[in-house]
Amino acid sequence: MNSCMRMYRKIVIFTLVACLNIVAASASSRQDLDRLIDRAVSLLERGRYVEARHALLLVKEQMPIDDETRMRHADYGLVRCAVELDDNDAEEIMFAFLRRYPESVHTNDVRFMLSLHYCEREEYGKARKVLERVSYPALTSDDKERYNMRMGYIEFVSNNYDKAYELFSKLSPTGIYADHAKYYKAYIHYSRGEYEAAYEGFSSLKKSENYEKVIPYYLFQLEFARGNYAYIVRTGDDLLKQSVESERVELMRIIAESWYRLQGYNKSLLYMSMYQRSGGKMERDENYILGYSAYRSTDYEVAAEALRKVAEGSDELAQNASYHLADCYIRLGNKRQAIHAFAMAADEKFNPEISEDALFNYAKLLFETGGGTFNESINVLTRYVTKYPNSERADEARELLIAAYYNSHDYDMAYKAIKEFPNPDGTQRAALQKIAYFRGLEAFMAGDFEKAKSALGEAQQIGVSPKYNALCLFWLGEIAYKEGDYTEAIRLYNNYIKRAPKSENEYKMALYNLGYAHFTEKNMAQSQKSFEGFLWLYKTADRYRADAYNRLGDTQYAQRNYASAVKSYEGSVALGTVEQDYAKYQRAISLGLAGKTSAKIGALRQMQGEDCGDYNDDASYELGKTYVRLGRYADGATTLEEFVEKYPQSPYYTPALLDLGLVHFNLGNSDKSLEYYDKIISAAPQSSAAKDAIQSVREIYVAKGDINAYFSYAERSGVECDLSHMTRDSLSFRSAQNIYLANKVADAIPQLQGYLQSYPKGYYTNDALFCLSDCYLKCDSLDRAVEYMKLLAAQPSNQYTVPVVEKLANVTFDNKMYADAQAAYRRMYDEVDSAEKRTEASTRYAEATLRQTNDDAVMAMAADLDTLQDVDAVMLRKVHFAKAKIHASRNEADEARKIYTSLAEDMTTIEGAESAYRLIEALYGEGKLDESEKLIYALADSKTPHSYWLGRAFILLGDIYVQRNDVFQARATYRSVVDGYTPADDGVVAEAQEKLSKLN
Repeated sequence: MNSCMRMYRKIVIFTLVACLNIVAASASSRQDLDRLIDRAVSLLERGRYVEARHALLLVKEQMPIDDETRMRHADYGLVRCAVELDDNDAEEIMFAFLRRYPESVHTNDVRFMLSLHYCEREEYGKARKVLERVSYPALTSDDKERYNMRMGYIEFVSNNYDKAYELFSKLSPTGIYADHAKYYKAYIHYSRGEYEAAYEGFSSLKKSENYEKVIPYYLFQLEFARGNYAYIVRTGDDLLKQSVESERVELMRIIAESWYRLQGYNKSLLYMSMYQRSGGKMERDENYILGYSAYRSTDYEVAAEALRKVAEGSDELAQNASYHLADCYIRLGNKRQAIHAFAMAADEKFNPEISEDALFNYAKLLFETGGGTFNESINVLTRYVTKYPNSERADEARELLIAAYYNSHDYDMAYKAIKEFPNPDGTQRAALQKIAYFRGLEAFMAGDFEKAKSALGEAQQIGVSPKYNALCLFWLGEIAYKEGDYTEAIRLYNNYIKRAPKSENEYKMALYNLGYAHFTEKNMAQSQKSFEGFLWLYKTADRYRADAYNRLGDTQYAQRNYASAVKSYEGSVALGTVEQDYAKYQRAISLGLAGKTSAKIGALRQMQGEDCGDYNDDASYELGKTYVRLGRYADGATTLEEFVEKYPQSPYYTPALLDLGLVHFNLGNSDKSLEYYDKIISAAPQSSAAKDAIQSVREIYVAKGDINAYFSYAERSGVECDLSHMTRDSLSFRSAQNIYLANKVADAIPQLQGYLQSYPKGYYTNDALFCLSDCYLKCDSLDRAVEYMKLLAAQPSNQYTVPVVEKLANVTFDNKMYADAQAAYRRMYDEVDSAEKRTEASTRYAEATLRQTNDDAVMAMAADLDTLQDVDAVMLRKVHFAKAKIHASRNEADEARKIYTSLAEDMTTIEGAESAYRLIEALYGEGKLDESEKLIYALADSKTPHSYWLGRAFILLGDIYVQRNDVFQARATYRSVVDGYTPADDGVVAEAQEKLSKLN
């Protein structure tokens, strides 16, 4: 290109000389100026531009100011000097000339000169703009050559090959630019894939002074482009030896690919590795050649690393890379990564043969490794069988699918999938029966008895397996028992027993349940027989065996076979389970009924020294009563006094006070007797027990002959002492009660209300409140029923306290009166005397509070629940989770995290699974990707059944891989959710698919 500028300089000087001489000829004859002009022109001709510039400046100083023509020519000469000397301000000098002399004859030349200036500095955008303003027709033929060469090159570097080719074609084939034109035209042919024309063009330059060193490389690449790979591998090494470093790297790549095309994979691996080590740019094609060559050379680690980078794409090359990558991982023993690779290779948009084989292997590997995180083996196997029903591997896929159903615990989805088989064979029908059976069993465990009956009925109707036919009878019997249809339950259990082997656990449980069904139906002989059969077969020393001994004892007790009952209860005691408390008490009662009173007393006294749970108060009270019945009043008094001191909340407390009043009266301790009667009257003056007590008080004072003292006591205690009034009180209530007992609810209500109005302090107030609340319940007058139950519950503890509080709690809860239910269940917890009832009360107390959606109430309840002893673990977990969510909503992240961490220790629960996800989410948000990933895998390893939170967690896992720029693993993770997660309509699959699409 520099030759262009040199030739242009000669023409410029010629033009300038002519102009100055013309000016000189027409100017004044001053000899000094003429000599100076001649000197400037001479210096320009000889290329002495520094001196020429000095001379031209002197010319301008001596030139008349009004001599514009000579001044313009002198300025043009100075422009030439600035350009030739490559002055820093040459560009500005040219611009200044163009601004000052826009109409000058030199303007076109200066523009052309400016374009050459830009070209030499590779400022092709500026050069193009200037050249576009140059008048092409005004140029000389040599300048036109230069113009075409320069403009052609500018179009070439701008990738405007068509325009460049046109300009290069205008150049003279014998001119100084001929070789350049041939080179660039050949290159354009090469870029267009016109290899023959390119080959011809490059070949003509083999002896070119400018291009002879680079032509061998172009011809080498052309042979490669023409597919002459044998030539490449034959001559490549020699060319490598001759090449410089910048050329050598690309030659290695070409040789590597040529060996790859010739299936010389060891050689292609060698040269591509050299290319990589030499700093060659490893794009997807290069990585594929490296990876596939390593794969065919059995270097699976190198292959996997390279192919993985190719598999990150979404095209046929990525599919092919994924397919071979999967095989690499299998050979390396990494089935998990092989699954991911096969999943991506199964893309149906590309090679169909690879898609089918990859899909089958994807499904098979999933099955072999446990079914996948989301049990996706079922979905993938179903997809294969559906898409390739006539494949030679379709039968194997169906067998795997059936096996996957067996291993699956998602029975509803398994059932739906297998029902889609149009003509199921015997094997598939057997699988369907088993799945229907387990589907029914799952529904039973969830309390959905209608669904359970339907599923078990279908399994029974299929009837392929005798085993499952029998098991369906057992569980249908369980449903009948749960629904209170004991006759049907007995029939089904008996049918099961006829069909099942005695070795089956269900056989033993059928006898156990049959015993209970007969027991409930009061058929004690049959119940006894069933429990005896159970105990004969069931030898495990656990609560079932202990409970069976107790029920056996109860049947013998009911049949008055007390000696046998004692032995059965002793069998329960010997097992040491919690059932022993009941057994010890019943054994003592049975001993007494068998006439072994001393043994009974000994047994009851022994219970007093032990922890017998809910039966300690029963035993203590029964011991006191036994002493009284034997006439051992002193022992009875001592025992009963200990009882009332120790068990003030016992339901036997008030009866014990009555008994103590009577015992002390019999012992002659009338004052002591009055003391116990007074406790009853003071605690509940309007109870029926108080009525009995006041009558006993009256008898004591009458016996003392001090009736005035009785009247004073009655007045002081606020009880009615007028016998006629008391009689009217009693008669009035009995009249209303009789109507109530006759179930004449509408008539009973005004009678009971009338009693309460007439006797506001009546002895039967509690009884009337109870009857009245029951009447309103029967009339479906909920508000009034609740009103009277609340009034009764507000009375001091009495015989109605526990049942009415329980009823109030249940009624208000069932009718969504959760604030009332909350208070009632909390009161119930304090009133009931069994751990089971207290647990029920605390559970419903918590549930009622949670349903109010009152955060403050929930927080208070949670704190209260933590102080209670008898609390269901499931409900406690639910409450703690609600507490954590409230903390989170209040931006109390640390408090929420503490609870989430505790709950996440058991991720198999719904609260534990969501808690784990909340922790994962928080860690991800904090940028703690490693910790977040670790917890995600812990959630997956927990085998949690709560797939929603696992699905959400795996989407976050994909996000983690995106953050790490691990596109392959991110795609594989999102793909596992898309292929395996169910259901497909809760947003999880849609989110995973969206993220997967963005990666593609």
